[in-house]
Amino acid sequence: MAGRIFVTDGNNVLRKYALFVGVAALGALVTSCGGDDTGTPTPTPTSTETPTPTPSPAIDFDLMDDFETQAVNANYAFAYFTPDAGGDETFNGASRLNGTSTISLGFSPESVTFTFPDLNDPVTFDDGDFVSGTATRREYARGDEGLVLELPFAHILRVTYEFAEAFTRDTTDGTLRGNKVTIFFNQVTTEDDLTVDINYTGNVQVAGGDPANTLSDVISSPQVTFTVDASEGTVNGTIEIYEDIAGVPTLVGTLVFDGALNANGTFQGTLEDTANDLVGAFAGAISGPNREELFILFSASGDTDVDADDDRRYVGSFIGAD
Repeated sequence: MAGRIFVTDGNNVLRKYALFVGVAALGALVTSCGGDDTGTPTPTPTSTETPTPTPSPAIDFDLMDDFETQAVNANYAFAYFTPDAGGDETFNGASRLNGTSTISLGFSPESVTFTFPDLNDPVTFDDGDFVSGTATRREYARGDEGLVLELPFAHILRVTYEFAEAFTRDTTDGTLRGNKVTIFFNQVTTEDDLTVDINYTGNVQVAGGDPANTLSDVISSPQVTFTVDASEGTVNGTIEIYEDIAGVPTLVGTLVFDGALNANGTFQGTLEDTANDLVGAFAGAISGPNREELFILFSASGDTDVDADDDRRYVGSFIGAD
């Protein structure tokens, strides 16, 4: 099983589990995390490392054929907690992680292997674990763990490893349902100048809330379009975060993105939502040989300069195509 169980006694972590501990290595792609080691890392918006794409030549992300690749600094994780004594499943924590992840899919015989920066060992699923497969999604499950490969378009692959394990939050025993996510992507290879604006439309994956209070699966974001401004050399767009409260979608975050493009097509920047007291950061890249796609990884937390006890945390990603 992934990771290690940790137990907290108020503010002290007795066994650290890298998914939720505020150490310097967490979140360097989007944020630098500090914190009190209670399972809710606090982001500090900074200049951060950008993701590293799949080296040339481009990978054919065919979910029905063999491929293997890696990604660097394109990872995040989030989890939910359910008490053994009963009660609702609630958000537990989330973080960004630096490091290298790999994915390998093969069919002779069928096997898929995924590695992640804080996994001690690779996770592997075979044909006996296969659940379903299409051109855009392939799913495996075994016991209390599973793996999902999502290919919304052609050049950006999102892989999610889900697991469940025994966990103690403060003094409450229960089950932690964790998710480890990596974005794998192809780099831009065209040498043509960027002379016209490009609009990228796609869906947002987002998770988070207030630990121990926000219910699972109530956080969402609508489809959005990001624009690469050729004349300014920037990436711009807005992601809105909603929480379903008693059946009513309620706006809880408005993240405005404005990042300067680097020569290799990557970009990064900081986030500030004063209306909802959120701060954070983001990084991403244009992808595909001819700039066909774009992805963004983002993280935002409650502004502790406004409220020192604000533990809200949101992480997610956007994948779009022109």
